[in-house]
This record gives sequence, structure tokens and C-alpha cells, in this order.
Amino acid sequence: MDNDDDIKKEESVITPNRQRIYQYITNNPGSHLRRICKDLDLAMGDTQYHLHTLEKAGSIKSRRLGVFRRYYTVSILGERQESILAMLGQEVPRDIILFLMENPGASQGEIAIHKGFSAPTINWHMSRLIETGLVTSHKEGKYVKYYVQGNLKDITTILKMYYPSVWSKWSNRLAELFLDISNVKKVEEQEDDKEEERGAHKP
Repeated sequence: MDNDDDIKKEESVITPNRQRIYQYITNNPGSHLRRICKDLDLAMGDTQYHLHTLEKAGSIKSRRLGVFRRYYTVSILGERQESILAMLGQEVPRDIILFLMENPGASQGEIAIHKGFSAPTINWHMSRLIETGLVTSHKEGKYVKYYVQGNLKDITTILKMYYPSVWSKWSNRLAELFLDISNVKKVEEQEDDKEEERGAHKP
């Protein structure tokens, strides 16, 4: 009995490393064990112990996605939010999601060209994104087209909150793209007006 009390007392103590791990998960929800160990320069065994203790205390929760168990604070609600955080925390899946938001219906070949990866590599990433429910695929003719699934606002909200530098760069690119499209459209409209004017003056 005394031994159980000692264990409970030890687990209730907030140690510096346990606090660091909790703060890291708060700032980087969806991280897995190896990433936490690497970024905080902590031993894997100690990190596992602290993660187990924090989860047992109800401070964090975990969910297995693919080959990794990922950790979140309990304030993160819903599997979709957990999946978005897990995927946005990785550069390649994040880039693919953003590319599909800009280019819905892109093919595997177009995504491969965008990333500079081989088709099998892209296929592996697309399978993972489909498995998490963030991307859907449709066969259109001889090509498979990919689309981001669900409300895009879910993704942009998390992007702004947890990856502000990525959001800023992406939104600026979208703004520039929109301006370019607007300018092209304006030039085309001006050319059409000139053509109509020339036609009106013909005898």
C-alpha cells in the first residue's frame, strides 16, 4: 500500500522535463515519441515514462496514426482535428495538402512534379492522406484525381494557429496568384473591348 502511495506521489510531481514535454505537445500537437525525444534532447525511456504519466493524469491523450502514436493535449477535440495536426506537422504531407487546396483535382503526376519526387513516393504519401480522411481520390478517365476532403476552414484555422510562418508565406502566394489572374483577366477584357470597338468602326 505504501509503495502504491509513493508511486502516486511521484507521478503527481511536475518535474522540469515533464513540464517541457507537456509544453512541447501544447505547441506541437500531433508529435510522436521520436520527434519529441530529438527536439527536446531527451532519452527515449524517460520520455516514454513522462508521456505515460501525463496521459494517465489526463493532461494529454494519444492516438495511433499509421506507424506512429501521436500525442495531443486534451483540448484538441475530434479525430479530424488530430489528423490535420499530425499531417500539417510533416513537411511533405503539408505541402501536398496546400498544393491540392490550390489545385483541386491534381493528378499524382502533377503532385510528383510539384514535389520533385518519384511516383511511388507520392503514391505512398497519398495513401496515408487518404487513410487519415484528409484527401479523397476519384478516377476521371485514365487519371486519378485528388481532392482535399471536408471543410478547408478546418485546415486553414490550424495552419494559422500552429504554423503562422507557413500560413503567411502560403497566403501571400495565393494573393499574388489572385492578382496575376486578375491582371490577365483585365488585359483580356481590354483586348476584347478594343476588338469590339474596331468591329463597330468597320464599314
